[in-house]
Amino acid sequence: MDQVFNFLFGTRLGVGVLFFAGIVIFGIAAFILEKRTHKMYVDRGPKGDDEDSFWN
Repeated sequence: MDQVFNFLFGTRLGVGVLFFAGIVIFGIAAFILEKRTHKMYVDRGPKGDDEDSFWN
């Protein structure tokens, strides 16, 4: 186990592995959370002419 920690935190290649593993884990978590959010907030379609918009 000590060799694994020395590799991950003591070598440039190990730090690169940690960096890219963090990016992959963050991407997977963002993908899962986006799917859950998309289900929670359903697109209601385009607004009608009688509805006011904040930006217009």
